[in-house]
Amino acid sequence: MTENQKNANRCDFTRRRLLLAGAVGSMLPATALQAASRGHNIVYPDRSLSLYNVHTGEKDNVVYWSEGKYIGSGLNDINWLLRDFRTSEIKAIDPRLLNILYLLTRTLETEKPVLVLSGFRSKKTNDMLRKTTEGVARRSFHMAGRAIDIRIPKINTDNIQRAALRLNGGGVGYYPDSNFVHLDSGPVRTW
Repeated sequence: MTENQKNANRCDFTRRRLLLAGAVGSMLPATALQAASRGHNIVYPDRSLSLYNVHTGEKDNVVYWSEGKYIGSGLNDINWLLRDFRTSEIKAIDPRLLNILYLLTRTLETEKPVLVLSGFRSKKTNDMLRKTTEGVARRSFHMAGRAIDIRIPKINTDNIQRAALRLNGGGVGYYPDSNFVHLDSGPVRTW
């Protein structure tokens, strides 16, 4: 790859991240924007996720971002809920993935809990799944805490997939036969 191609890829990645950040920023209420224009402090809406781990039966409604910053205890709660349930290993989940998931739930206008089929996967679990399941990547973003496989009650997976594609925030995999959508915070791509 030439230096110009690398720079173009970097610019495209930066543009996508800026668009995703703009999508979050565009959700600010008009009153917050008016307050900012008058020199007042901006009040950012909290970001929360309602999650249900189908393997452990654990559920939580977690505020992970408030007053313009990430909340450590909320992130820790999400890390626990999305741990590798087979090995109990925990990995920090990429906040960008959480923001993509948050934007998806807002786009779909749902308060239903997101059903989590797979969050973080240890190398051991990923290797086992590669032997028993078709389509599991050797270097899966799940192993880096950057991917999640989901369903949302009463929303067709094809609608989830289309909404995720419109966000243009990362990878989107659609598995209609297994009835789930894969989201990740990697490069924008689809399968």
